[in-house]
Amino acid sequence: MTDRENRGNRKDPAEKLSRRQFLEKAGKLGGAVFLSSLAGKALAGEWEQGMEEYWTEGSFTQDTVDASMEAQGIIKAFLDGRWEEFQTVTLPGEFMDWNLAARLDVLDSIAMMFSGEGGSPPSLAGPHNAAMATWGGRRADSLLTINNAFKGMGLCPRRDLIKDRMTEMEELSAGGMGDRLRFLRDLYSTSDNFDLTKMISLELYSTPEFETHTFINLMERPTTSLVFLDSKSYEVRGIGQLVAPEDPRAGEYARDIVRYTNMAHSFFHGDFPRLYPGILVHITSVFDNSPGTGRGVRIAPPLV
Repeated sequence: MTDRENRGNRKDPAEKLSRRQFLEKAGKLGGAVFLSSLAGKALAGEWEQGMEEYWTEGSFTQDTVDASMEAQGIIKAFLDGRWEEFQTVTLPGEFMDWNLAARLDVLDSIAMMFSGEGGSPPSLAGPHNAAMATWGGRRADSLLTINNAFKGMGLCPRRDLIKDRMTEMEELSAGGMGDRLRFLRDLYSTSDNFDLTKMISLELYSTPEFETHTFINLMERPTTSLVFLDSKSYEVRGIGQLVAPEDPRAGEYARDIVRYTNMAHSFFHGDFPRLYPGILVHITSVFDNSPGTGRGVRIAPPLV
């Protein structure tokens, strides 16, 4: 029997607030007092918990994804009580042309800001921010499992390049912004630098005491849809693999990706007290959602 089939660590339902109890408490406390009570619980993370126990000694292992054959283009996910196998696809050329050009434009604008020549802060639109939709794992503060959250999404260096890129980033971490921008311009100069079957992000907020909807959903049902909005709009669908930095069951490349993503996050935001878990999205399809031109037509894999 697999770990997934034999979990048996479901949290005590008595610790959760049922819908009836929720409504009764709201009626007794009254609006303002009740909202104040909710705020306190939210800060404490008492309601921000899933129905399963995912953590052991401060870490977790996602047992709903099998990425042991990702290098061969195969990813497995546990969905609806059974394992299903998916073939990964590469991000299409038109998506990468848009993604890289937009990233280079942002770097140019940042360079102008630092030189005093103008420029503007990066827009929330574009290839860095995606609306990440997930569903499937209930949290104590909601009857619905669907969730959508904006995530900073990055491109994943190829497995034969990622260690060299991390070495370069370590060498540049103590330097000025100019050297960092030059490094990033070189990185984004060509799609050949990247593993185009993946996109990457971080799970910044989940801890044993506070679990995000995204974390719970991916642990339970690891499917996701990423939507990017700019002058173009794309939807990227895939299997979302959660990887703890110290997970001994994750492969070397997966652990390198998590470390790289943390380093990329610190490149602009400064050092952080810990390494955050990574989200590796193994891509299974891409759609052009651009109004008037794409209208949701699948562009990867190609329609035949």
